[in-house]
Amino acid sequence: MNYFFANLAAHAFLCIILIVLIVIFINRNFKRKTKHILTYFFPVLLLLIFGFDVVRYLAPRLFDIDNVLNNVTYTHTGAVEEVSSLKNYIRIDGVNYYLNPLRNKVEPGMTVRIKYTPSANYIINVSRNLDESAG
Repeated sequence: MNYFFANLAAHAFLCIILIVLIVIFINRNFKRKTKHILTYFFPVLLLLIFGFDVVRYLAPRLFDIDNVLNNVTYTHTGAVEEVSSLKNYIRIDGVNYYLNPLRNKVEPGMTVRIKYTPSANYIINVSRNLDESAG
């Protein structure tokens, strides 16, 4: 659970930094201090990165704060199709589920039962499913 809040704080901090940079570069554009034509569009690029981070990571985790604190989870059982190179998410039945890479040791092909949050698909608990016939 600490990893969930650390990850939430990191994405919130990243979004704050992006907002500050957007304001700085827009201010430079208004004062006509932009030296190169490509740097004129830098705020647009930062805004796209900000929007992606908010939609993909920050907003779902903000929606799940209450679920994590009250231990409201969904349960799913399936075979692990893929483990990311950073080991921070796994794919089960075509859906990415995010997990603490330091705590959970999951390998492709394992049948696992996961408890995860509804919005962010953050895994609270992973257990190896010993009953291979369950699906």
